[in-house]
Amino acid sequence: MRAVIVAVVTIVVTAMASGCQTEDPQAVPNDPQAPFQESLMGTNARVGPIQLIGVHVDAPPNVRYRPGDEARLWFTVFNEAPTADVLRSVSSPAAGTTKIRWDADCDGTAADVAALTLRPVQPNPATAPPGVPPFDAYHVQLLALDREILAGTTIPVTFAFDRAGSVTVEALVQPSNAVRPEPSNRCYAGTSAAPAAVEPSGS
Repeated sequence: MRAVIVAVVTIVVTAMASGCQTEDPQAVPNDPQAPFQESLMGTNARVGPIQLIGVHVDAPPNVRYRPGDEARLWFTVFNEAPTADVLRSVSSPAAGTTKIRWDADCDGTAADVAALTLRPVQPNPATAPPGVPPFDAYHVQLLALDREILAGTTIPVTFAFDRAGSVTVEALVQPSNAVRPEPSNRCYAGTSAAPAAVEPSGS
């Protein structure tokens, strides 16, 4: 009788252990070396020595963007190479055209620029102007959206760099109730004595 009881207990314990170790076959391990990492803060990506952080689109009004609308794409970019690189273009099949924009005075008013030069240094610490939410000195305007885009979904965005090449990122469209993530670098447009890590380029 004792042998039978022991056998039954062993079977039950083994079954419980197996149940505890069952894994979701759809689960994806959190690999810090993965080229893309998505979260509610946006998507992180890397192409060579270029690192993109928090790539996301502003939350749309009334839950969705409609065809013909425009939206702002935000991101922070770092160049870890020993030499400068240039962000030549940013494009998306969801937009008819795009414009890289630069806020020279860090006052929330941006102008179109041809490209962004990425210096091989870390961003300069800076403080946002009083009364203005923190932001980076650059963003991309997505114009003439060609489809309905819901909050909480993603759209593909391709960043093209002169040296590092191109990378396509699934940019998160922020939920309508989301607070825009604070950028890694508060707005800093640079000075002649202390140029910014990212600055506009006319060529």
